[in-house]
Amino acid sequence: MQWLRTIYPRIHSFLPVPTILEIAPGYGRWTQFLRHQCDRLVGVDLSPGCIEACERRFERDTHLEFRVNDGKDLSMLDDASIDFVFSFDSLVHVEADVIETYLAQLSRKMKPSAVAFLHHSNLGEYRLLRRQQRWHPMLQHLFKRMRLMEARTHWRAWSMSADRMCEIASHQGMCCIAQEIVPWSTRSAQIDCMSLIVHQDSGRAGPLRRWRNAAFMEEAAYSGELERLYSGNR
Repeated sequence: MQWLRTIYPRIHSFLPVPTILEIAPGYGRWTQFLRHQCDRLVGVDLSPGCIEACERRFERDTHLEFRVNDGKDLSMLDDASIDFVFSFDSLVHVEADVIETYLAQLSRKMKPSAVAFLHHSNLGEYRLLRRQQRWHPMLQHLFKRMRLMEARTHWRAWSMSADRMCEIASHQGMCCIAQEIVPWSTRSAQIDCMSLIVHQDSGRAGPLRRWRNAAFMEEAAYSGELERLYSGNR
């Protein structure tokens, strides 16, 4: 519920819709909320265990279906069939080639008016700094202060960044209309990004709006405190 309070304000204006595609639902942490926002939801995940868990958990929800894929295939979906695409806390771990494969397919699978909300890595913004810190002691110290040493990158993909997502989307006839760049358990390095992506000829298309939200983790913690305060649980 904590993360629902944090993320839902970012996507509520695009919901409800007829059909949602959830990429990498895991064990259904987000599916449990998204299922109430559509007539049909398709969840795809490369883990058979996660798909089996979702099928068991949501067996009474006949409008939900779950498919195993290879981590980048969406061929099981009809073209122009998806109204909203959602992925959070999964695509942050995949490299640019996987993102590009997904967007190439989403450009066909999404309806002309559809929106994709994708949470992905922004670690690539620090690639040059990473190379330089290997031979410069002062930069090594800076990396430690930023909590950007290898163990603190949370397995984010080095080849992805906010700028790279914009480039990939453009190559596929799509565009990023909004990006929120945030830290993730890092002191100052903003290693994650949430991008809103639409077709270039969509009525929603327009200039990119970008916000560096340094307080994102504090916002999440604040939501957690609200949940604990008002949940009634002891």
